[in-house]
Amino acid sequence: MPTTGASSQIVYSATAYMVEDYPHTLFPLSTTRVVVEHSNKEVSDYIYQAVLNPARKEHSFLPQVRCYAPKHGLHLRRTVKLDPVAEYFVYDWVYRNRQLFRKDHRPNRVSFGYRFEAGRPVSPNKSYGEFKKALADARRKYRYSLGFDVASYFNSIYHHDIVAFFSQSGASAAEVEPLGQFLREANTGRSVDCLPQGLNPCKAIGSEFLKFVDNSIKVRCELMIRFMDDFFLFSDDEDTLDGDFLTIQAMLGEKGLSLNASKTRNNKSPRLNIAEQIDRIKADLLQIRRRVIDVSGFEIETDEVEELYSNLTPEQLDYLFSMLKSAEIDESDAELILVLLRESGEQVLEKMGSFLRRFPSLIKNIYNFAKHSHSNELAGLSNLISAFVRESQTATEYQLFWLGKLAEDFLKAEPKYGDILHELISHSNASDISKAKILEIADNRYGLSELRHEHLRTGKSDWLSWSAAVETRNETSIHRNHVLSYFVKGSPMNKIIGDCIKSLP
Repeated sequence: MPTTGASSQIVYSATAYMVEDYPHTLFPLSTTRVVVEHSNKEVSDYIYQAVLNPARKEHSFLPQVRCYAPKHGLHLRRTVKLDPVAEYFVYDWVYRNRQLFRKDHRPNRVSFGYRFEAGRPVSPNKSYGEFKKALADARRKYRYSLGFDVASYFNSIYHHDIVAFFSQSGASAAEVEPLGQFLREANTGRSVDCLPQGLNPCKAIGSEFLKFVDNSIKVRCELMIRFMDDFFLFSDDEDTLDGDFLTIQAMLGEKGLSLNASKTRNNKSPRLNIAEQIDRIKADLLQIRRRVIDVSGFEIETDEVEELYSNLTPEQLDYLFSMLKSAEIDESDAELILVLLRESGEQVLEKMGSFLRRFPSLIKNIYNFAKHSHSNELAGLSNLISAFVRESQTATEYQLFWLGKLAEDFLKAEPKYGDILHELISHSNASDISKAKILEIADNRYGLSELRHEHLRTGKSDWLSWSAAVETRNETSIHRNHVLSYFVKGSPMNKIIGDCIKSLP
């Protein structure tokens, strides 16, 4: 967390950066947060004195566990869950080299998000709002526009290209070589699909890498706007856009990247404002949703957020309820309902079972919805979740993980709580990552303590044993330290985690 000095002024750090981003990551296991908050010096020393020390070749970054997060529908996003050492390294590397993530140097080549201002990362939600405003302004100004994005961008980047790019951007060899070692070792030597997803520093690396397109003099259009790998070109000349489109595809092809053909948007109509294509009420509701996310990120309630909810008009509420009753509701409408109808939990609960089955990617929206649910609504949600996990054969790893976090944070007082934990950890689709979420829950009921000790006695060094070790912090120090004295012998990672927990009061 941020530390304070004698002047009581907050000092930002790589640890603060990591802890601040923790709730927004795809799989936020508290195991990593606990270890980094309490033993960041030990983790850092291990990285820079052992893992990155050429004289100590027995140490390296560990191969990372493959996991999957949902995209639209049942499509999955392939990534990895970094262990505490690897994850801390990524945040530390990007924060230490934050001067490399620069603002654009030309006003007509603008990228949004994933840089630093005054030593802190800019808000991605705020940046995305600025990006959308810039798009609306550009559509009014220019006759033609062309939008496209890179297909499976993070899964397609070649690790040597990343290393070469940052070397040419001014990073020293002493900084570039550790990044290359991390990308190589964490991915077991595979040169592609090497950049983890869902972490702010990895997004910063991915966004900065595409500056080779932004900065190219081959691109001739009057304006290019980008958010991560989402490109928009604007011009008053249609041939200019077509030429740039071919040029950029060739540039990306040199890096082994290609475009997502299904998402290319070519606007041949003059000065079309996209808001005119959406009905007025829904357009207003989408703006309110974006403002809620910009202000709070779903994490912090403010007076402005409360005012946004209280100022929903009867017409807007009627529109939301009509969508809720529709048998043909789609994923985007379901998300709008979960964000804006938080004060109407009983009505939304009637559709929640359908949302769980049909829209796996909305599970984090359901988690955020539960934050504002009343006790009777939580009871209904508990019953729905229990039935879903028990009956669904297609529940995804991501859903099981976030349902575990939802149960931990909001359902501990519910009668079905123990059943839900059992169903989550024994589900046929449960992974080591989703099971680790259950093992790290601060609760010794329902056989969780005994289950944790089973994993600690195996001598393994994996997410199940690490999460089990971290949650022994809620046991008596005599009992905890006895079992951890054997656990720490399993590996350097076990020792870092075990020593961290043993040091806690």
